[in-house]
Amino acid sequence: MTVARRDLQDMSAKQIVPYEQRNSTSVNSPHQLIVNKGYASFELVKSLLNTNNSVLIVNAIDKLISTIKSKYKPIERQRFVNENEELRFLREKCSSKDAKVSLTACQGLLALVELGVLEIAHTMSTVVTLLPSTHNYSAIISTMAGLLILDLKSRLVPGHQYKCQFTLKSPQHPFITVLDKNKDAEADVLAQMHALCTHPDYTVSSNSLELLRPVFFWLTCHPQREGSIRPWQLLLSLPQTTAQSSLLLACLSCQQIYSPSSIERSFAAYSAVTEAAVYQQHREHVMALLPMLARVSNQLVKLERDPRSCYNLIERCFALDAPELKSVAGITLMLLAENLTDTKYEYSSISLNVFVALSLQWLNLPSYLTASALKVASKILDIYQDNYKEDTRLHTPNLKANKTFQSLLYTDSHLSIIFKLNQNWERMRDNPDKLKSWLDSLSTVNNEVKLELLPFLLGMILEKRKEAWYEEIVVKVIRIVVDLVEYKKEVSVQLLSLLMYKIANDRCPVVRLECLRALPLMAKTKENVPVIVSVLNKLKANKGAPTSFLIMLYTSLAETQWELDIAKAIAVNRICEIRPTSHGLELVSVISSLLNRCGERGGSAATSVCVAALARLWRAAALAPHSTWAALQPKLARDTRPAVQISICKLLSEVPSLRVSTPEFDRLAREGARRLWQWVADSNVPEVVEAACDALANYKIDDYKLCDVPEIYRKTVKLPASYCKTPADAARKPEDAALQGVQRLASRLLDRELRAYRSGHYALDARLEPATLNHLQPTSLARGLVECFRKQAISPSYEFPDVVLLSMLRALTAEYPKPLPPFDLCFLPEVFHRGTDWRRGCVTLAARQAQVSQSARRILENYLQGVTAGTAEETDVILIFEILPILCRGMPPNALRPPLERCLADSFAEISHVKAKSKGEDKEYLFLKQMECIRLCLECDKIHDANRTLLSQIVEHYFSEISDDNVAWPTYVSTCRSLSSKYLERMSSPSGWWEVSPALLRKAAAVRAALAALTDCEAPLNWLNDIIDAQATEITEQEFSLRCMMPALQAVDPDSAATREWFLQLMGRTQVAFNETEDKSAKLYLGDVLMLCVIVFSGDILLRTT
Repeated sequence: MTVARRDLQDMSAKQIVPYEQRNSTSVNSPHQLIVNKGYASFELVKSLLNTNNSVLIVNAIDKLISTIKSKYKPIERQRFVNENEELRFLREKCSSKDAKVSLTACQGLLALVELGVLEIAHTMSTVVTLLPSTHNYSAIISTMAGLLILDLKSRLVPGHQYKCQFTLKSPQHPFITVLDKNKDAEADVLAQMHALCTHPDYTVSSNSLELLRPVFFWLTCHPQREGSIRPWQLLLSLPQTTAQSSLLLACLSCQQIYSPSSIERSFAAYSAVTEAAVYQQHREHVMALLPMLARVSNQLVKLERDPRSCYNLIERCFALDAPELKSVAGITLMLLAENLTDTKYEYSSISLNVFVALSLQWLNLPSYLTASALKVASKILDIYQDNYKEDTRLHTPNLKANKTFQSLLYTDSHLSIIFKLNQNWERMRDNPDKLKSWLDSLSTVNNEVKLELLPFLLGMILEKRKEAWYEEIVVKVIRIVVDLVEYKKEVSVQLLSLLMYKIANDRCPVVRLECLRALPLMAKTKENVPVIVSVLNKLKANKGAPTSFLIMLYTSLAETQWELDIAKAIAVNRICEIRPTSHGLELVSVISSLLNRCGERGGSAATSVCVAALARLWRAAALAPHSTWAALQPKLARDTRPAVQISICKLLSEVPSLRVSTPEFDRLAREGARRLWQWVADSNVPEVVEAACDALANYKIDDYKLCDVPEIYRKTVKLPASYCKTPADAARKPEDAALQGVQRLASRLLDRELRAYRSGHYALDARLEPATLNHLQPTSLARGLVECFRKQAISPSYEFPDVVLLSMLRALTAEYPKPLPPFDLCFLPEVFHRGTDWRRGCVTLAARQAQVSQSARRILENYLQGVTAGTAEETDVILIFEILPILCRGMPPNALRPPLERCLADSFAEISHVKAKSKGEDKEYLFLKQMECIRLCLECDKIHDANRTLLSQIVEHYFSEISDDNVAWPTYVSTCRSLSSKYLERMSSPSGWWEVSPALLRKAAAVRAALAALTDCEAPLNWLNDIIDAQATEITEQEFSLRCMMPALQAVDPDSAATREWFLQLMGRTQVAFNETEDKSAKLYLGDVLMLCVIVFSGDILLRTT
């Protein structure tokens, strides 16, 4: 007996007998009272249907069914269904205004299905088409229920799980179609659903939830539908089975809590389920639902709804005597933060810290409106201060083992984030290296992710730890949250009270100092300014501290005066940096006071900082340089403290950049240069000499006279006849330790000299290269250095030590915008035998001059021939590659190709079978150094295009030679990043290969992933497109390609327009693949790539790695 038949039993006083039994009885059949033989005519049936008598109506439909069955021929079913008049008449009566007629007619259709005259699917479609014209939805719904039972039984296969063929959209479940047409039909639909779920036939009842699954989803999750508790009550009233629990959790998982239209419906759903769980003492469900209720309460507050009923429900949950709830108390407390007032269960200290951090802002700004709540918050603060204990418990593993909680965990993003944070905290809290690494990773993510984690970070700041290493962790976290103030100024309100609390209560000086530094930055919000000013005034007036503490400070003031002076100097320097024009003059008196007071050795640091502040005022034109130097010179020019002398050198280095055509400036420049030259000559401190030389490098030679240069440097100067006098007697030689500074000075002067030369200085006959540079001006530094070095190379007098000559050579071979004017370099090979440094310098000088000097090119050709023949030492081979960017400017490719190919082939033969380095192995191979040099050369924009092509071809050749597990592979990939797109496409694009192999795909994936990690190109992720397409069909290498992609995805900016466009294209390609591709592995791979991008771009990767 079907569900629909029972509806008919309620309406009729007579028991309906199955159709076959009715045909077998001829004596007691009721319709024999109406007709004797044959089949009923339409007129008779119509008259009986108008009698309003249930018995007569049933028997009239029964005769109509008999007539239809007698005329039915299985062979002509399709034509019979469409053309039979009796069947058409029966369908018309299903839409009758008379409820008894329409119900009986619908049952007649169902009977024809049972008799095999009509098909189930066709009849269901017929019933659905009757919806617009029907006057009796109950009849239609009951018929649908009967058809669903028949369809269910027809689809059951022994040993297989039943799967409902209907969905929310297409093919849509018939009950959903009814509900779409008529919202008032919900009660009838729910009644039929209940009847199906409690059907006496176990086959029907056991599969009813799967049969009705789309309807339950539609009733409980439809965003446009008004919320109703009745579907939840129906679902909760059913026996607790696996199917019932699965459907219940699935419906809960689809609840939305982020919009005003859905929060009330979602809260009603969670309330119904939670109340049932509490009533049934289902502890596992209660434990899983508590965090979700906390999230719902947060959204109720945000959407301006009253959350008290939700709080009461949470309180009822915690009132259960269930030890399991201690695992969820911490997460619930962290989510509720300022809402949860008390709990008897244990919670992790980080959760309480979050609550305290979010409560401090309210305690800092009390109000009459929040008086009662602040009393409770104050009690919680007392608990935090007085009841500290070591936090060694693990709560998240118990939550992770809760299957119900895991089903609900990812229904809300914030809940999953909080759970992951607690899970990672329990893993990392006792490992300083992991915590530091995690915070370093956090500092690189976008600010939206940091804002999401802000409460947890505040909790980390309030964590009470006795370990010394945790102080550094707190300082790192403070810097991260302080940086958020620039992104969102409202954070300053939340952070100010926490900083004040840490200043007042933290015992660590480093943490308190960091909080003090951050305090002025909280002035982004004007409401914070009075509080900040008040704190600073109290500190200035020494108020707000215990008397004993002040006495201790005063007694130790003499010992720490230098610290105060440094602090003042740093503050002054900072103000001069950010506001020199508006507040610079006001600080001159402070600077003067510090300079006068800090004259002893302990005050050198403060003095140096003050001099740096003066330099900032000079650059901002806030002070006149000549008057400032006139005031400083009497005291500071005689200062013997090295740190102060270095700071004065840096101050005087600013003078040339302030150049104006006035006598005062000319006098200042000359005095400054004289002072700097004096330190170069007289100082015994190498750092001071180097600083003086660096400062002199900014001066022009015309800024000072020869008499301003110390006598010891004028001994070897051969004056031209126009000077009419000789230098003074010799003095001591310069210190070797100061050679670096003197070399930098010479290089800066040479750079300035060469920039001034025009093309005429280089337009000389290549066959008649001058032996010297005597044709240059007598003041030419290039002329002096070349002449001195040439004489010592041809006929050494040993007047200068080798270290000085090598410093001259390094100054001549430095990087300049132009080469030296051409001169004969044939003397260079004569000093090759003096050592490696000499040979390196001479070859480098020849390479620099190869663009303008024929003799330099001959020297290089001979040198390269020795390397090609294999007779050169390893140092000569390394030298060629180190100066390769210079060689590629002046040497042709046919001269460079043989030695480069020979050297690379020899060095690669040594490592061709050497696998990647293991940890701890630090051996450096020659091939790796050569590849690194080629990379630097390719990145140089000054090399000739022909030589760039040569190097690119060499690198491309080794793509097929080096295996991806070779020790040279990482270095080779780094070199490939410097190639042009032409060679990269030809080398790494599978579409251009003759044959695609897994090994080549692995190498192409590594190269393209390295290119995608570059941040200096417009759309770096486009390099991944070809490799994604190729890897989709190569199952064995898909996991490897995903590992290669992750660093590239982490390197790009997820908020940039190029990244967004690439991600949208990836989504489109994935959608097309799912619609058009039949290869399952390709679909799964594209899905993996898409999910990896989502995890990385959203910042969720930070929660998944510890």
